[in-house]
Amino acid sequence: MFTQRNRQELEDFGYTVVPGVLSHSECDSYIKEYNDWIKQFKNGKWPQSKSSLIFSYNVGNLDVTWKIRVKSKRVFEQLWGTSKLLSSVDALAIGRPPENGQEHFAEEGFHWLHTDQSAARMGLHAYQGAVYLENAEEDDWTFYLMKGSHKYAQEFYDTHEKQAFKSTINEYFQLRDEDVTWYEERGCQTVRLPVPKGGIVLWDSRLIHANARPIKGRRNPGRWRYTVFVCMAPAIWATEEDMGIRKELFNVAGRTSHWPFQGIRFSLPNTHNDDGIIYPKEVPPSGRTDEAKRLWGALPYNFDDGESNGPDYVPKLDPRYTKFIYTPPKPTNKYGRNIIIGLGLLAAFAAFVWMKRR
Repeated sequence: MFTQRNRQELEDFGYTVVPGVLSHSECDSYIKEYNDWIKQFKNGKWPQSKSSLIFSYNVGNLDVTWKIRVKSKRVFEQLWGTSKLLSSVDALAIGRPPENGQEHFAEEGFHWLHTDQSAARMGLHAYQGAVYLENAEEDDWTFYLMKGSHKYAQEFYDTHEKQAFKSTINEYFQLRDEDVTWYEERGCQTVRLPVPKGGIVLWDSRLIHANARPIKGRRNPGRWRYTVFVCMAPAIWATEEDMGIRKELFNVAGRTSHWPFQGIRFSLPNTHNDDGIIYPKEVPPSGRTDEAKRLWGALPYNFDDGESNGPDYVPKLDPRYTKFIYTPPKPTNKYGRNIIIGLGLLAAFAAFVWMKRR
């Protein structure tokens, strides 16, 4: 499945496509499960989304999402050389056809290019993934990237101090037009990437990327997008604090960003009492198997069993920025939500003051 060619493409280009993670019949079955859940939304209502990404209603803990997450594990096992992995509990994307008038087509000159790895993280830290339940050609809802941009992440942050600092606050940096030009001057071309049904696109977290909306007049009008985001990394990289957070998240069916370790960002399930929508309030059956519990961090791995624990190195943090890495309270803290909001506002104010003094 994951081949030497895939590994070389990750090194050279920062991304690769692995076909055949799911069969077409599995994809169709999973699409039906998502559609059955979506049918709860009546009278034109739709889950809150951004460029097809859905974070609300705890969709990362839908039973079908966990089925797909566990199925994709074998790709990450081959990628990292170990079965002892931790998984993100991330979002999904369901993109409606803009031909129906419910979404916008791609607009010339508009982009959402960003990186999910901040200046606080040095070198390779993670490979993100997106499992496609439907074919995506270049003109459909698909993955948009700057080829080879992962190679210049350190140089960009070293030469753009304000952008580097800004990236550490949210573990995310959205590029301005002049930033895009900087990467283009280094030969990083923008690519709309086709991904086959049942395949997974993997990318280095340093890669500049985004979702891309369908192009008007595309070859397959009416095609939907169904994509599940998955990121897995060696469990041995997680700290004791990481594991404590992950165990608590399992208990409350929480959701994470794509980072499985080192500064885990999470959200607790929101309450949606006003619309009657059924959504996960606890971990579903497919997320409670022993294999899934180990992906959560709720069950331990034996790192002394003689089997591979993954790469010998441990990803490093840049000491210039580690003080700005967000450390959240425990997920089950009674006042956790208010603390999270308060710390976020405090961090933003501190960042503002720090920047003004420079």
